Amino acid sequence: MNPDEISVFEAPPPPFPEIAPLHLALAGLESGVLGAALMIGWFALDSLFERQYWWAILNLWGSAVYHNRVFSMGLGIATLAGAAAHFFLHGAAGAVWSLVAGRLRNQWVHLAASFAASAFCYIALHYAFWPVVSPVVPRATPMPATLLAYVLFGAALSRNPFRATQLSWSWKA
Repeated sequence: MNPDEISVFEAPPPPFPEIAPLHLALAGLESGVLGAALMIGWFALDSLFERQYWWAILNLWGSAVYHNRVFSMGLGIATLAGAAAHFFLHGAAGAVWSLVAGRLRNQWVHLAASFAASAFCYIALHYAFWPVVSPVVPRATPMPATLLAYVLFGAALSRNPFRATQLSWSWKA
């Protein structure tokens, strides 16, 4: 037989496993929280380079609750409020992103799309959310550090499909 004839009768490759929306959302939440932690680590390092307290950016995000008092507050409740807001916003963004693009199978396309989603998240937070909730945040945010922080966030978002597949397989067993 001719080798070309054999390939016609071979079975098609198996489809990708179906991933439940819950697994996608949980993987995105995990990736968003991981990205938020990376961002906080980078901001803490940048604060030390700038000779500021490492919790300065967390207190800035805490201004949504404590307003301008955060500038006279040290490490404490405002820091905790800022960290909670940051983890919530970026965890939710990760879950939404995973539900939107969690089924993309090409790793390079997903990586590029994750960076685009991270840029969208930055624009949405910096120009729509924070000016309404706490106008001081967009004005006092360190710009070069923030752009690199969102690159780290996009890199963390790019792990969604792999993690969702892991969750899907572990819950089936």
